[in-house]
Amino acid sequence: MTGSRARDIVRRSAGALTVTVLCGAAVAVGTGVTLPGSAASPISAGARTPATTRTISPMPRTSLDPTPGRNAAVGKPGIVLTTHPDTDGSFLVSEVITLPAAATEVVLRPPSIRDAGIGFERRRPAASNVLLDAGGQAPTLPDGPLHSEVTMRWDSPTRKLQLRYRLTEVSVASATRPGLGTSARAGTGRRTVAAFGSLLGGMPADLPVTVVVTGKTVLSLTCPQLPLTKMACGAGAVPRFRTLNPIPFGRSRVLVQYDRPAR
Repeated sequence: MTGSRARDIVRRSAGALTVTVLCGAAVAVGTGVTLPGSAASPISAGARTPATTRTISPMPRTSLDPTPGRNAAVGKPGIVLTTHPDTDGSFLVSEVITLPAAATEVVLRPPSIRDAGIGFERRRPAASNVLLDAGGQAPTLPDGPLHSEVTMRWDSPTRKLQLRYRLTEVSVASATRPGLGTSARAGTGRRTVAAFGSLLGGMPADLPVTVVVTGKTVLSLTCPQLPLTKMACGAGAVPRFRTLNPIPFGRSRVLVQYDRPAR
């Protein structure tokens, strides 16, 4: 082989190799691949790259139950007793009670009114249609009206109670009083006085009680067991009266004077 022919073969081989390298580079750029040892071209740098995979940690589970926990604040101890006279002389009563401490039982008994005045010594109060809610629990009550003491029990301790019932045998015809008499307003029945208190028993003597009496024929609300200067404990006007200040459970009997609604 002559020298000129050998040089020609070398030149042709180098040219073929250069073409091969350039073609490979073009393919690499088109597919977004950077060749080893080469810098990223402007085209490859601007090309879309696969999104980085993100690992999302699960959110902590939270309860959707709106019921507050057992240790949630439930307010100060006390009783709010709301009542309304019916045409038969009975009273429809609702009591919202916050006990001094969580409990699984309470004592229920008709209020004692035998010493409330003339005519009350012959009355035997009874509670009928009694419903008791003990923090969402509904203890089973005895059938029929409640004439005597009964202990109600439930499973989970609670401070919140609600009572609903009809209280009977608590009203008597009003005795004649100077400037008031026994005449009722026109269109109503006979002027009447009712005596009652909470259906709950066994509570601390200083547990505060608030009494609310509603009705278009209600005239006054008094607290005969309080000192003389505080007996006129009621305030308000038709159709709503209430105790000016909470009264202690141990002296929480009230007298309500009203014109008994006509049937």
